[in-house]
Amino acid sequence: MRSILFLLTYLTCTPLLYSQDQIIEKFTLSGQIDDLDTGEDMISATVYVPSLGIGTSSNEYGFYSITLETGNYDIIFSYLGYKEQEVQIQLTGNITQNIELAEDKAVLGEVVIYAEKEKARDNVRSTEMGTTEVNIETVKKLPALFGEVDIIKAIQLLPGVKSVGEGSSGFYVRGGNVDQNLVLLDEAPIYNASHVLGFFSSFNPDAIKDMKLYKGAIPAHYGGRLSSVLDIRMKEGNSKKLAGSGGIGTLMSRLAIEAPVTENGSFMLAGRRSYIDILANTYNRIKNGNSTGTDNKFFFYDLNAKANYRINDNNRIFLSGYFGRDVLGFNDDENDFNFGVEWGNTTGTLRWNHIFSPKLFSNLTYYYSNYDYFLDFEEDITRFRWTSNLREHSLKADFGAYLNPSNTLRFGLHSIQHNINPGTIESIESGELVKEFNIDKNRTYESAIYILVTK
Repeated sequence: MRSILFLLTYLTCTPLLYSQDQIIEKFTLSGQIDDLDTGEDMISATVYVPSLGIGTSSNEYGFYSITLETGNYDIIFSYLGYKEQEVQIQLTGNITQNIELAEDKAVLGEVVIYAEKEKARDNVRSTEMGTTEVNIETVKKLPALFGEVDIIKAIQLLPGVKSVGEGSSGFYVRGGNVDQNLVLLDEAPIYNASHVLGFFSSFNPDAIKDMKLYKGAIPAHYGGRLSSVLDIRMKEGNSKKLAGSGGIGTLMSRLAIEAPVTENGSFMLAGRRSYIDILANTYNRIKNGNSTGTDNKFFFYDLNAKANYRINDNNRIFLSGYFGRDVLGFNDDENDFNFGVEWGNTTGTLRWNHIFSPKLFSNLTYYYSNYDYFLDFEEDITRFRWTSNLREHSLKADFGAYLNPSNTLRFGLHSIQHNINPGTIESIESGELVKEFNIDKNRTYESAIYILVTK
């Protein structure tokens, strides 16, 4: 009898439980997190649901997505150095909620530091081991050589990172060599990240928004590097108003301009130039009392540019570029002797962000990167010239699927064409080419498919 009653109760209640489970639905809250003053995308901004104790963070383009059961929630949006913003959400369907966070300019009192026991286990729970995010505003406050801010010098102060030598911008990471570091500027590789034979880095701090150093457990979408990855992102440009910054230093001067373009776009333009050669040549001419004779060239310059345009809520394009050059030369007109060396980087990146759905984000990127070296020697009527370069073209597609608040699925494919020209040597006499010698060029292709789950 008891068995029959149990069976009747089970058959009666099961459809009710089943129908109740069917009523519980899940929807996605997604959107963009930007800076209120500049309109810049905020990388790794926090989205937290206090009632559930879960949350997520924005990606490299400020996009976030979190899936929750239907209901009413208080959502807290926050970022270091910015005021928290709490929004009440009635989640009865997929919702797009764009957020602009304001900088927290309150004057701080005393700072009390508490040890958190939970933090001791973060290196076990987190999948991003050996990863350090460096705030560019903090870097600008550090002591710098000749008063010039250098982001690579700031990287050298991190644990596990060692400088190549005093005054050099190269760095070792946990025993690796300099060429085992992958340095990216808006996803394009920079093969020589220094100026003036290593005394200054190639990156203008006025043009940089964010940088992240991976010292271990390098994510698969960065490809293969043995030592580390330094991922540097340029500013998109102030989309609210015209703004500028700059400075006149002991060895160089810099200037940066940002401004909106219509209501949906903005641009940023930043440049630097050193003037060691101008000061040295002026001193020599004053000392010798003439305006001719020896002319020395020893300077560098670089230019950063970026623009973005939001086509609609689901599509946005970015175009960025970098051009940097070092020039070292010696000209003696009286003795008909000239010597010059030049080297530099050129990059260009075109990106398209597309939101397929509140839970699927994509980024399609094409980049061009070129590092070239030039040597020129001339005496009387004889001239010797050497040119070489390393060039890359790449196309890659990256996707991010936000499965749940705890896991994000990242997958994509990359394809790179490497073009290596070790050297083209020319011998010239009286302005005519006498002999040309080409070292064998090399063209290779590298392709990869990746998939990973991040927490």
